[in-house]
Amino acid sequence: MVGDGEPLLLIAGCGQPAVAWHLSLVPALVAAGHTVATFDNRGVAPSSSPPAPYAVADMTADALALLDHLGWVDPVGVAGHSLGGWIAEMLVLDHPHRVRAAALMGSANRPTAWEIAITTVERDLARLDYDLPPLFYATETLRYLPTADLQDSETVGTWLEFIGDLPPWPNPGRLGQYEAALAWSTDPVRTTRWPEVTVPCLVLAFEHDVDSPPVYARQAAAAMPGSRYREVAGAGHIGIVTHADQVAAQLIEFFAAP
Repeated sequence: MVGDGEPLLLIAGCGQPAVAWHLSLVPALVAAGHTVATFDNRGVAPSSSPPAPYAVADMTADALALLDHLGWVDPVGVAGHSLGGWIAEMLVLDHPHRVRAAALMGSANRPTAWEIAITTVERDLARLDYDLPPLFYATETLRYLPTADLQDSETVGTWLEFIGDLPPWPNPGRLGQYEAALAWSTDPVRTTRWPEVTVPCLVLAFEHDVDSPPVYARQAAAAMPGSRYREVAGAGHIGIVTHADQVAAQLIEFFAAP
């Protein structure tokens, strides 16, 4: 937890370490007057990795327990990315008295065939509990970059060099989080609850996001009463890293609203 001001909880995506927030958004949010809390979801070290399966509901309970531990009993700002956005969405729907406003980044969408297929593959690979070459995991993340970047050899090479040095994400955390993600993506009920939203929400999409395409994010925002939709041009799914300045500006503006 860093900063001194309005409380803001950041919830990481699937496999994302909390430290990534501090390399991208946290400095700008602290400078804007927020006290920012980050944490590693269950399944990502140094948090524990209990046996799979996990569920988004379990991870939502973890986030609530953290708010209690911090003494943040009054409503706070919450921002989540990808899987973290789903956790934030569940906080909004099931615990609205704990949320002042929520930013759902790269997460609010009806499930797509691509999202279900790739998450099924990731879940099945995790079930094998076999570590493939690091280059495989690095290459798999290329889908998070805009198509134009994939056509640039220098950009791809730099990305693979950076990601390829990271150790494989171990089980049971990998399996647990992928099972939670797949169960959420294939849940036929969750999207029908959007009209129940009573908390101000920002649906933040990324122009070239294949996991949460803008066309579906706009539909989600339209179904959530009082929500606003914003889109970061030129960004893929990990726009929180590649376009951190633009994302931070959107969050600062949103959470500053009365």
